Amino acid sequence: MQVAEEACAQLEDELLFCEDCRLYFRDSCPHHGTPTFVSDQLVPECMPSRALLTLPEGLTIKERLQGGLGVWCTLPAIPRGCIFGPFDGDILTEKNDCTVFSWALRENGSYYYVDASDESKANWMRYVACASSEEEHNLTVFQYHSKIYYRVCQTITAGVELLVWIGEEYARTLGLKLGEHFKYEFGEKELLMKLFQDLQSKVPDGIPSHFSPHEQYNCSDLVASIIHAHKANMQSSGICHMNRDAPGTMLEGTQNLVSLGRAQSRYWTFFGFQGDALGRILDKTKIICKLCGVRLSYSGNTTNLRQHLIYKHRQEYNELVGGTSAPQKGLDSYPQDLTSRTVKGVTPPIGRTTRAISEFIVTDLLPLKTIEGQGFVQMMSVLEPTYKIPTVSFFAQSVLQDMHNQAKLRVMDSMKPLHHCTVSIDLWKHECAHSYVTVIVHHIDGAFDFKHQVLSSRPVTEETTAENIKLALLEIANEWGIQERTSYSVMVSNVDVKLAASRMGWKTLPCIGHVLQNCVDSALQQPLILRVLTQCKKLMESIFSSPSLRDKLSSSEPSLKVHSKMFLNGNMKWYSTYSMLQSLQEHRHFLDGLSESLQEKGLALRLDDWQVVREIVDILKPLAIATSTFTKERFSSLSLVKPVITSLVYKHLAASESDSELAHDIKQTICANLNQWYSAREVNQVLNLACALDPRFRGLDFLSQAERVETLHALKREASELARLHPPASGRSSLEPSNTGPNPAKMPKHDSGIEFLLGDLCNVRSASANSVHQQAEQEISNFQTSEASSLCQDPLLWWKTHHTQYPLLASAARKLLAVPATVVPANWIFTEAGHGIYSKRSALAPEHVDMLVFMHGNLKTP
Repeated sequence: MQVAEEACAQLEDELLFCEDCRLYFRDSCPHHGTPTFVSDQLVPECMPSRALLTLPEGLTIKERLQGGLGVWCTLPAIPRGCIFGPFDGDILTEKNDCTVFSWALRENGSYYYVDASDESKANWMRYVACASSEEEHNLTVFQYHSKIYYRVCQTITAGVELLVWIGEEYARTLGLKLGEHFKYEFGEKELLMKLFQDLQSKVPDGIPSHFSPHEQYNCSDLVASIIHAHKANMQSSGICHMNRDAPGTMLEGTQNLVSLGRAQSRYWTFFGFQGDALGRILDKTKIICKLCGVRLSYSGNTTNLRQHLIYKHRQEYNELVGGTSAPQKGLDSYPQDLTSRTVKGVTPPIGRTTRAISEFIVTDLLPLKTIEGQGFVQMMSVLEPTYKIPTVSFFAQSVLQDMHNQAKLRVMDSMKPLHHCTVSIDLWKHECAHSYVTVIVHHIDGAFDFKHQVLSSRPVTEETTAENIKLALLEIANEWGIQERTSYSVMVSNVDVKLAASRMGWKTLPCIGHVLQNCVDSALQQPLILRVLTQCKKLMESIFSSPSLRDKLSSSEPSLKVHSKMFLNGNMKWYSTYSMLQSLQEHRHFLDGLSESLQEKGLALRLDDWQVVREIVDILKPLAIATSTFTKERFSSLSLVKPVITSLVYKHLAASESDSELAHDIKQTICANLNQWYSAREVNQVLNLACALDPRFRGLDFLSQAERVETLHALKREASELARLHPPASGRSSLEPSNTGPNPAKMPKHDSGIEFLLGDLCNVRSASANSVHQQAEQEISNFQTSEASSLCQDPLLWWKTHHTQYPLLASAARKLLAVPATVVPANWIFTEAGHGIYSKRSALAPEHVDMLVFMHGNLKTP
């Protein structure tokens, strides 16, 4: 039954629902066609207020009478059947107490959550309120292709708020078969989500002992009791989660006792050892009860612990091991530190506290002096009254140094199998006036997963000359053993860095992020544009300086406020300038309404100013979309660069007869700079090779016929050379015959007559070399003629399933698709994220830079 239910759930995940036919369909309704998916505005991830900025045209966000923000329609009508989504947010695998901004998703019989609490990672859908009754809702939530969407279930007219409702469709996704008389309960999101979480973690009383949780079960009575329990709890406490009382009361101070790090038994919930200020056990022969304080002999097993609980604390013992068999069995299978979380008053031992502080420093990239700050000391005195914070030197030389060493060993182990890799060279300034070089290594592993690992950071002594940068690079390369294995290096637009990398023997490639930044910055330096930007800045400064105008801006146009603040805070990157000008243009009617008060101060934009704004926005729009494309991944592959540049130069920025003189000059400046950066033959060849190995661009349609032929020849040479240097694991090409039998005895060689006469004159070509070239040529031909991939498909996912078909090309793909398009994560370049990271790096003590930057850069992201 469970298999059938899961198969139905999986099928439903692939289907859409027609509101008119009231039937499910795949891709397109037979009677009403393909549904309309409404796209979000493209905004890079991790940008502040991203959720506000993704709002599609035709919608607006403003305050609700009930409090908080909501979403309203500004179009004449949004027809029934339109679909908004997907719902963006962090992916969580554990239960999330806050259900206001989260939805559960079902996949392969298990559940996880998408949580939109973080506005920099969420989209506008977090602001859509839940309907308070079935009658007032106009959106229905559902799961499709493992993502959450909202479907318009009744026409939404101008001025109507968007309100989402949980119907039977999503309830089935959660596995809640509540029965028809519960349908009016579905819309209560917080209640339903907590009900779902409760059912996932709880075996209900009253179910026969032989009942399997995987069997079909009519849970109407169970659901009803839980609903009423949740409602009573929510009404009395005003919170969204249930409080669970602890089995027993701990003695004051026993939370500081130290448990064994390897402890697995449930009995350790109530016992611990005496420890010192650093969390080290002082005496392992004596164990202390947290309930009564008595000391017991400890010999390595839990017999004494169990007997003490039975005879002295029977109630606590019964609560610890009692209850239904399923929870009891599950408790034993978890480590002690996990089970102790449910016991009131039990806090992590001191050793874990020290470790947690270290991880806090690494995760947030903070200077070690933070732990000496008055606020931090005060916070720790409240959280851990008996905890003595170790010194900075102890953290640096003991705890963090140990973490650093272990992390380095892990990275070194992962790099051992590498034959070739790419490095990106990040040159940045420290507040002590020194420059630092940080090297990041990029490679694709055997499973075709993209790996990026920060290696080391070294100060550039004295001046940042090419020779001094080379010395820093050489020190890092020798430390990690990568000098001979590095094929390409990606870097910022710095002549000295490029020269230093060339002297290391590495091929150099420009960072597309800095290239776009430099090209657009130079185009925006024209006097007319600078004058308009200055006028816009004065306009927004005047609005923010007036309390009445500022309040009106905040309540009416929140997105304009966000963009303007970023611009006024000194963020003069072109992407922020573009966002601000685009927002001004979209909210021109609002600014025109303020024209009387602004005209008196000479701050209102004139008609010719608005014309300049419009032309700048139109020209920069494709560039903004390009930057958004590169920021979708932490590091995008180099294979994206050539298609994007070609599209910009020959399509979006191509000269038009309708262009004004200003538009013509901007386009010409940007295109000339782009061509200059990528005019070098060596750079162009690497870009073309990367495209040739990307299944999305394998046809090389954006190249001339001559370039296409030259690229395919270069690809054959590259694949053959890699096969010669690093033969497949089998030790032979797949074209070579297999010989599994024993080697025949060597026979004396007898030259034939023709060999004797012509052997020195006509040397026979190596059979193995010839076969490798033939195989490479055959693989390229098959690859070129195979079906093209979707532009939205991840090329590495394609190679995961097809690398065995093209073994020689797969080796070349691992080498060339591992080359990143940017020197650092793209959002560092195009958003404020980079400014935050470099500010934190700059504040680190010089002696801790290498250690903390390394560990922070190699943190495993959730």
